[in-house]
Amino acid sequence: MKCRSLLGVILSCAVLGAYCTTKPQTASAEPAPIFRPIIREIQNQLPRGWVMRLPSRVNISDNRLYPEVATAIREEFAVFLNSQPNCKAKVCKFGIITVAQNSTYANNLRSQPIFSQQDIVRARAIKQRDFQTWTEADKELVRRSEGAVLERTPIALKQGIEGLFIVESGAGADTPPGASVIWKQDGLNYRVSRGVRLDRNGRVTQRDRSNLIDLAISMADEPPIKSVR
Repeated sequence: MKCRSLLGVILSCAVLGAYCTTKPQTASAEPAPIFRPIIREIQNQLPRGWVMRLPSRVNISDNRLYPEVATAIREEFAVFLNSQPNCKAKVCKFGIITVAQNSTYANNLRSQPIFSQQDIVRARAIKQRDFQTWTEADKELVRRSEGAVLERTPIALKQGIEGLFIVESGAGADTPPGASVIWKQDGLNYRVSRGVRLDRNGRVTQRDRSNLIDLAISMADEPPIKSVR
């Protein structure tokens, strides 16, 4: 599955300073209760030699989320966070947690140029005009604005582990705007992503930003789940 189409599946629907300190890990630390029904499935399906980290707290939604092990995503081992049980449609794929040895998607997030605020405004203005008036330069700018990286901010998840908070623009109805935290740990690439709403400046709400960062911090703090293969 191509990276951009993957984002369309999973994303349908100072704070940074406050979260840049290491949170203490308790002796009873374990994944949040919502993950208990799928722990054995994760252990059985993780590729040999890989580990998975799950958060001990999940507060990215006001509604209950239902985790689901994804089995058909190229490169990454993934757990969907669905807004409905037995989710079969894009609209209920609320977010995703992944681990990979080498993720083309994460590499693209790290390397893609930042789409400037000025270009965001220009692209928005072009889209409001009749398509017949678009120049070739207009079309190219709109094309680059779809799925563009709008923000990439370094964050500390725990001592020695640094991540990136990244915001992407939407690319039509199938790929709404999204936010991700990506980092490297255990020699693997981790990612948490969810769909978000952006303001006119292409910024994520304070609440969505802090909740996603908090989830990533919780993951980085948790003991890894090992494959039983």
